[in-house]
Amino acid sequence: MRWSHVVSARTSETVEVPDAPPGPGEVTVRTVVSGICSSELPAWKGHKGGAPTRLGHELSGEITALGSGVYGWRVGEAVTGFASGAYADSVNVPADALLPVPANVAVDEVLGEPVACVLEALSRSGLRPGQRVAVVGLGFMGLIALQAAATHAPARLVGVDPVPAARELAASLGAHEVCAPEDAEERSFDVVVEFTGAASGLRRAGQLASAHATLCIGGYHHSGPRELEVELWYRGVTLVNGFTPQRHRHLAALSEGLGLISARRLTLAPLITHRVALDEVDRGFGLMVDRAPGFVKCVVVGESG
Repeated sequence: MRWSHVVSARTSETVEVPDAPPGPGEVTVRTVVSGICSSELPAWKGHKGGAPTRLGHELSGEITALGSGVYGWRVGEAVTGFASGAYADSVNVPADALLPVPANVAVDEVLGEPVACVLEALSRSGLRPGQRVAVVGLGFMGLIALQAAATHAPARLVGVDPVPAARELAASLGAHEVCAPEDAEERSFDVVVEFTGAASGLRRAGQLASAHATLCIGGYHHSGPRELEVELWYRGVTLVNGFTPQRHRHLAALSEGLGLISARRLTLAPLITHRVALDEVDRGFGLMVDRAPGFVKCVVVGESG
């Protein structure tokens, strides 16, 4: 089998390694697609040399082998979930970190890990029918959040992003209205979901929260300190940290998300805009960094994906 690992800043290499059988409680999954995530950018950009680093945690694929003590799974089953080192032809994964892909869903059009992260964050945001909801940041995660929020029957669902193409896509995926950040200044919402990962986006999201609103911070903020206005305190805004370290919560959220995908109420198909081969991982990261027109998400495609 082959895997890709980072050997220096912005440089990966693909190597041939012996196949490793799954350990107790594990299954071997042939990678169909593995998403390139912004959380991996620091490891890719900032590698200092020394030991190579394997990346890839957003896995969908097909079971090819079962380890001892694994029950209820079968070879050939399509699965998605949580992995490590998934930029590879195949990877061994704990069976309890996976869920089956619904039979009516194409395995190369689902990425369980980000769906789980978004749905889990929203589960703590108090969404209910009739609310005014804004999603700030219409990248891959934000567009998942917007579709999921639409299933809660909001009275008003607004997508906010500076990129016209992102706003157009949001409008086609259920937003009642879309606007650029500068055009959202005079609006207020009961629930604001932030998925920009940027200081300016978080600041704008806070400005949109009405009195006693909920502000869910879902963006991956890894590039420095973040500040929120004290005015949020005076308005009684509830802050939700959209992250959780608890796997059981992620799996419950993933189950909900897969149900929505199966029911055609959530789709990743128009969000997966770019695909690269295993030996093109660096090009995939470059596409994400450069944000070419129309870019939303790039996945690494397995040898048979």
